[in-house]
Amino acid sequence: MLKSLYPRVTWDQIEAVGFDLDGTLYDELDFILQVYSPIATLLANVTKQGQYEVYWRMVNRWLKKGSSYNRIFLEVLSSKDINGEIKKSTIEKCLHIYRYFQPELCLTNRVKILLDNFKNNYPVFLITDGNSLLQRAKFKALELEKWFDHSNVAISGDYGFECQKPSVFMASQIEVLRNVSPSQVIYFGDREKDALFANNVGFGFIPVKVMQVGVIHE
Repeated sequence: MLKSLYPRVTWDQIEAVGFDLDGTLYDELDFILQVYSPIATLLANVTKQGQYEVYWRMVNRWLKKGSSYNRIFLEVLSSKDINGEIKKSTIEKCLHIYRYFQPELCLTNRVKILLDNFKNNYPVFLITDGNSLLQRAKFKALELEKWFDHSNVAISGDYGFECQKPSVFMASQIEVLRNVSPSQVIYFGDREKDALFANNVGFGFIPVKVMQVGVIHE
């Protein structure tokens, strides 16, 4: 199966397979559509705009900029000249909602079958950037414990901003990588940072573009 899906990889020489989380194992838009709803309600109340208008403005901005862009909430407030302490406290409330949100997420059958196949043939690991509480909430919602042992999961929020990808630090925290040559590892990811991370460590890299929920391809 893997040889037909990814023929450029010499799978007989691979000793471990790793994955990013958001945008790789599931479509991150599923999460954004959920978490932006209570945030839009809060911002609409502060700016005296319609909740529907604020919600879709933020969603469309995220679709254009992605999760690495950290000014979406600020832009909503700035559009209505909300400044000072109100601006500061509102942003703090938005971030609290975002970081402590409990999403309802699920993997597609395609991704489940792929993970089963990888798990049956190789040690697998997960390396993801993000807030620790939020990423663990996603991990739980997606039931990823079926495939990934906690000793083989690294979240940048546990270690500090400087340890985010493309830093190689998190690779050193993965148990299955301790006695494996980087050249014998494949890593799946969706961002340029994932590719840079894999290159920095010495992993082979397979880019993932989620064009629709659960589609994984080279």
